[in-house]
Amino acid sequence: MRTPRSEHRRPRKRTVRLVVAAFLLTTIHTVSATTYISVEPIPNRDVVGESNLTLMRSIGYSRLERWSDLLLSQCLAVDRVIDALTAHGAITSVTPANTRFGVAAGGFEGATNPSFVFTVQDSGPGAVSMRDVNVLDNALGYVLNQGGTAHFSADNAKAYAFVLDYAVVTFLGALTGDEARQFFERLGTIDAALFSGQFAGFTQVDFGSSLTNNSMLFLQPAVTKQRFISGLAAAVETEPRATYFPLKNNETPSTARAGIAFPGNDWLAFPDGTQYLANIGGTPQLLNELAVLRQEHLTAVANLLEAIIKDHVDAYLDHGFRCPN
Repeated sequence: MRTPRSEHRRPRKRTVRLVVAAFLLTTIHTVSATTYISVEPIPNRDVVGESNLTLMRSIGYSRLERWSDLLLSQCLAVDRVIDALTAHGAITSVTPANTRFGVAAGGFEGATNPSFVFTVQDSGPGAVSMRDVNVLDNALGYVLNQGGTAHFSADNAKAYAFVLDYAVVTFLGALTGDEARQFFERLGTIDAALFSGQFAGFTQVDFGSSLTNNSMLFLQPAVTKQRFISGLAAAVETEPRATYFPLKNNETPSTARAGIAFPGNDWLAFPDGTQYLANIGGTPQLLNELAVLRQEHLTAVANLLEAIIKDHVDAYLDHGFRCPN
């Protein structure tokens, strides 16, 4: 992080263990450079319709998380996109050594959905190029029928098109997606604008080279910086496991700055995903393969909706799920 004296710890009422852990976390994070990519498998309302989106969300976060994990682990929804892009030369630097991903929580304007969250090494030997980050994010947005995605660097405010302030809440031990959802909702009881207001949201990440996604990175929404800091710091005080980053030298909560980009497609105006495809390039064969993967995702969505309508979601997720391909 570009504030080397900042400590990743809870403001006030801290323990020695928290101070030590915070120092180590901040030290590790300053020597690594990471880009995060966040893409939901829950499709955009303009693709599936508002009623179907509401129906999907009605089964709750935990079931949607199970469905998302099946798409990732059994259907290889992400691996197949990376393989297609690599095979056709659209990306050249993404490897298992510099890119890892999993299902984690992502919140936006009052709703929390499971997301495919990537941790990407973006500097040093063997790093992923910024160009490849952009191509991969756009391809995932297209295949997963998203209205918008995000990729951002917490280390380099100049990495991508926009600069936004951010703060991070890290939890001791593991953090489940549902626990992240609950904390986001608790933040809304302190200040609704930080939960359901314009641009309010978070991404669950493995901040500071953590081995697990035990942090929630919040980008500043459409409120003043001080209101953002005050509300989030107040929410941290309600959670014994939580620490706030960054802090000033006097332990006052502050913010850091991230470079961020927001690829997207207006599916009503561009029903073929033209705005995503324009940022991917590639051969007609690649675009055809991505189109097939997109249709497979829509089939998976349709199968889940059918299980919801028939009221056998748990049975479907337990032993009825089949990959569309």
